[in-house]
Amino acid sequence: MRRTKYLAGAICLLGLVLASCRSTKGITEVTPETTARAGQIVSALNGKKLERNRPITAKLSLELQLGDKGVSVSGNLKMKKDEAIQLSASAFFVEVGRVEFTPEYVLLLDRMGKQYVKAAYQDVDFLKRSGLDFYALQALFWNELFVPGKKGIVADQDFMVEERNGLLYLVVKEASLLALQFAVKPEGNLLLNTHIASSQNAAQCFDWHYLHFDGNGLSDKMQMTVSGIGKELKAILTLSNIRNNANWELTEIPEKKYKRVEPSTLFKKLLQM
Repeated sequence: MRRTKYLAGAICLLGLVLASCRSTKGITEVTPETTARAGQIVSALNGKKLERNRPITAKLSLELQLGDKGVSVSGNLKMKKDEAIQLSASAFFVEVGRVEFTPEYVLLLDRMGKQYVKAAYQDVDFLKRSGLDFYALQALFWNELFVPGKKGIVADQDFMVEERNGLLYLVVKEASLLALQFAVKPEGNLLLNTHIASSQNAAQCFDWHYLHFDGNGLSDKMQMTVSGIGKELKAILTLSNIRNNANWELTEIPEKKYKRVEPSTLFKKLLQM
């Protein structure tokens, strides 16, 4: 039960935390050459996005540190582009919890506690206010650019360009209540970091770092860092045995055996861990 809550809490906080203030330290003048290179990077990332349309499955290892408490869980990650993201946690070879995202809903399933949350994005307050939806969450896992509320390919006109400390930062021009930026090397076409900032609370911060990539340009080691929520959260997600595999289905809930609870009820419990 405890491991289930840790996993669910980590995934929920990806949407909950609307991250830190945007630093302007070390910004250098943006030249026409830098702007042109940024346009090339956006085009390259869009091309990579179009190439990725095969469903995948992978073994998952999650190391989670929440405040002074830590836990490691194993499980599985399954993704079908533009259809679903499914993460499950196991203990002693038995699934104990599952988190599932589709374009229509968010599902959290606690098998040990026999309870679940299933809600549309507009019914989850922090997701509704932030403009984060399935396509934004999907982009984080696939190492892709995104603009909140916009489906599909982004354009270089969606971004301003900043150059500092040897990196280019693509800053989304219009993102509702969020300040959103992506870090990339000038010579590369892989994102190094996605940074989301709340324009209302600079004390909250969330970064998704891409630490390693497989031979196909998919990040197989990612670190999520969250602060400003009362307890600091750090999670490292490592993938292995990545395969193209469409032989899996969305979750069917045995509703007679599970209790449905409101999102606010479960999220409140998760944040009190």
